[in-house]
Amino acid sequence: MPHQIARTGRLLVVSAHPPAESSAIALLGQHGHELIHVDSGAQALALASRQAPDLILLDLPLPDITGVELLAALHAQPRMSQIPAIVLTAVSDRQRLLRAFEAGAVDCVCKPCEPEELLARVHVHLHLKLTRDRLEQVARERQELVNLVAHDLKNPLTSVLFACEMLALPEGNPARTPRYLQIIDESTREALGYIRSY
Repeated sequence: MPHQIARTGRLLVVSAHPPAESSAIALLGQHGHELIHVDSGAQALALASRQAPDLILLDLPLPDITGVELLAALHAQPRMSQIPAIVLTAVSDRQRLLRAFEAGAVDCVCKPCEPEELLARVHVHLHLKLTRDRLEQVARERQELVNLVAHDLKNPLTSVLFACEMLALPEGNPARTPRYLQIIDESTREALGYIRSY
């Protein structure tokens, strides 16, 4: 169905450790998500600039950049500004977590994390993101349709307006009245035909 929301997505996993070492992250792959693994902030920024993922899993700490710096850099890119990021960290420092949320994180999971908990959180944020994407697509399609209808209706409605104005002129030629009425009739039928076709 064209209006169905996908259940799986493309996940950018930013972690110093391979996904196979984490049972929680490996479970995401087993549930059909496409996992793209990078092991540094520089790789994450380079990959994200080429093709935006649906969701970011940021496993902290990283060797080359802090989580807050990476989140800020990722979300500074226009294509990445609306991509949800979930932070995985063993740190329970409240200030650090608040800075991560301010930099763009939507959720935080404490390590070691339960695989089912991570899967549930990924599903929630991924579903919200994909639903928003679908709504934006529907809005774009609706606007394109409105623009198309307006364009198609412009000529017949202009003809109707012209014929009505000519009929309203006090010094108009009565011999032309049947032609103006014919223009109104034909143009109205043409406009209605466009409307029915949509």
